[in-house]
Amino acid sequence: MIILMMMEILTNSSYKNMVQTKKLTLRALLFSSSPKLLSFAIILSMFSGVLYALIIPTILSGLDPSYDFILGNQFKDDIQNIFFGLITLVLLTKTTSVVLVNNLAKLAVAGLRVELSKKINMMDVAQVEKTGLPKLLNVLTEDMSRVTGASVAIPMMLVSAVTAIGMLVYLAVLDLHIFGYTLLTIVIGLFLFQYPVSKTEKHYSKARDLRDVMQEGFRGLIFGAFELKLDKKKSERFIKNELEEPIIGSVKAEIRGDYILHLAGNGSEMLAFVAIGLVVFILPKGVGFEHHNLYGVVMALLYITGPIAAILALLQSLKIGEISLAKINEIYAIDVADEQSSIKINKDWKQLILSDIKYSYAIEEHSFSISKINLTLDRGQTYFIVGGNGSGKSTLSKVISMHYLADEGQMSFDDQVIDINSLEAARNQIFVIYSNYYLFNTIYKDLSEVDLALVDKYLKLFQLEDKTKLVGNEFTTVKLSDGQRRRLALIVALAEDRDIYILDEWAADQDPQFKDLFYDSVLPDLKAAGKTVIAITHDDRYFSYCDEVIKMEDGQIVDIVHHAKGHKTAKTEKAAISYSA
Repeated sequence: MIILMMMEILTNSSYKNMVQTKKLTLRALLFSSSPKLLSFAIILSMFSGVLYALIIPTILSGLDPSYDFILGNQFKDDIQNIFFGLITLVLLTKTTSVVLVNNLAKLAVAGLRVELSKKINMMDVAQVEKTGLPKLLNVLTEDMSRVTGASVAIPMMLVSAVTAIGMLVYLAVLDLHIFGYTLLTIVIGLFLFQYPVSKTEKHYSKARDLRDVMQEGFRGLIFGAFELKLDKKKSERFIKNELEEPIIGSVKAEIRGDYILHLAGNGSEMLAFVAIGLVVFILPKGVGFEHHNLYGVVMALLYITGPIAAILALLQSLKIGEISLAKINEIYAIDVADEQSSIKINKDWKQLILSDIKYSYAIEEHSFSISKINLTLDRGQTYFIVGGNGSGKSTLSKVISMHYLADEGQMSFDDQVIDINSLEAARNQIFVIYSNYYLFNTIYKDLSEVDLALVDKYLKLFQLEDKTKLVGNEFTTVKLSDGQRRRLALIVALAEDRDIYILDEWAADQDPQFKDLFYDSVLPDLKAAGKTVIAITHDDRYFSYCDEVIKMEDGQIVDIVHHAKGHKTAKTEKAAISYSA
């Protein structure tokens, strides 16, 4: 029954309500999974603490027959069975409690990771770029792991606290004076511990921020391997500035925080032995102390040191988890548009119209803008966007694909203006292959026989049939050369069957035969199928293959050259693309 309850946690409505809030707390995260199951685990841990506290008087009764057993002297004849029964019950109740809360905490964080992934997926591309890949990766990986550690620490601390309370109750039964002294010692110890703990936050925060720098450095190390290999001095400086300094800096900052915590924790733990010394050497000399309780008091104090030490040790995980949770809350604080699909786009649209479009962005020190964009893209036509570096070609293409939402102006399919209610449907008309595209190894749609035939045709046409195969919806491999990967990406695009294709420098790294194939066969086939193609290109010798060449400079369209003939006749004899739509 408990296992079934846990399997339902990730779809629990209360959990989903919690993760939709803009600020999460560790307490809310724990209770989000299954409040009833967590409450049961807490009660079980409290019961375990009570049983744990009974072990000491049981041992004392076994050692000294004259010692009054706390449960009553009528049970003293069966004290051996009671002792082993208590041990068994403590083992079962404490283990069950710890396992339950541990599983609940991990399931809650797993669900949080899923919901945060959905949150990032809902963010605009501009928001993702502004937040930065290193920060997002660290939040989804390292921060989530640290929050898991903190979430697990909370119930573990609770179990230790209940055990310590049980020991304190036993002390109160033995001697109220000693109970008072012990309680005062614990309060002073926790107070002395809390002050230095508050000073560790700046060190752990600095260590966490440096890990974002490290993440970016790791990306440069892997994706910049070719450049780094060609310049040893550049490579050495890169390693020193982007990896060595932040790695060592992060470790040093975390070591400082650890030192403060361990020093404070060990100091607080020693206060328990101060309390023992007080009982053994000082209090017996006072008036009113019952010496026959001395062994029981010392054992109780020794038992208390364990749970207290455990609590202090777990506070490190808790502090680090809180810092990571703050980073997660930064992502949750980002407002995302609630895109609706309530309004569909007319499937027989004729034109995509951009009217007085203006868009600007700034990421760190880099900023750019396009403005005064008025453009009409006819269905079934092919357009080439040209211009120098920084002219605005890629930015315009991302506005057309609605990855970037215009600051001013509007876009429309015919007279249907694209707004928040039709944005999702509008994006579904478009497929994009940018220069920094990501090639998924799976086609995420239901493939018909026509789709499969199309994929098979183009795998052969692009000479990829011996490199990879489509099994079900998944390619056997996407570990191909750059040119092969780009050809495979185009095959996926064709199988997706969208109305508009945006291709950013697709043919730039292709061999001449595949470049010719792209312009001579693929583009004419797409045109024949009524697809609108927008290609960013520098291949001026192929400009006659399009209907219009759109020239950009400084973020503006400066010229549009019409080609009345459109595409040239294909040089190769290949069957036109067949679509199921």
